[in-house]
Amino acid sequence: MNVSDLPTVATIVGALLHPPVPEGGTRTDEEAAEVMDTILALHRNNVEQWDREDDARGDNADDAMVAAAKRDIDRLNGVRHGFIEAIDRAILPAVNGCEGASLVTESPGMAIDRLSVLVIRIASTEARAASGSADASRYRERLPRLRSQLRALEEAITALLNDLAEGNRRFVAYESLKLYGPEDPGRGG
Repeated sequence: MNVSDLPTVATIVGALLHPPVPEGGTRTDEEAAEVMDTILALHRNNVEQWDREDDARGDNADDAMVAAAKRDIDRLNGVRHGFIEAIDRAILPAVNGCEGASLVTESPGMAIDRLSVLVIRIASTEARAASGSADASRYRERLPRLRSQLRALEEAITALLNDLAEGNRRFVAYESLKLYGPEDPGRGG
């Protein structure tokens, strides 16, 4: 697989904004489909995490509800990191890694994760802007800035993938290595 086989950033954004309904049948390009499936799984996970974060901040959330939401958020965050790593592992063989090329600070998987979160933020803001509530106009005012951020991020990710494909830039596949729980040696005992 090479970078031209990967879904375009416009295709990714379109799928995040309007997730496809699963269909039967075979796909012509299984590798590209697997990358897109992983991106969509990341996005679904991010939506669920966003919702649980809202639950934890809810005005009516008692201590038990907040604790349960926080445990879910930790679990979902671990799953999220796995999807980011899988996206990077899928993209890495498709780009021309040039040893002397400048290293990027954000892997493609990390950038696509940010793209997913921004799409969720836009959808949430659109829903609040359309709610008819007293503060709906405040949310409507945010939408042009959010859409501008989306266009900028699309452009940046497209440039990143092009630079990687041309060998002008390189990346190290993301690894979370985050630890949770009392057995974490960084917690001091």
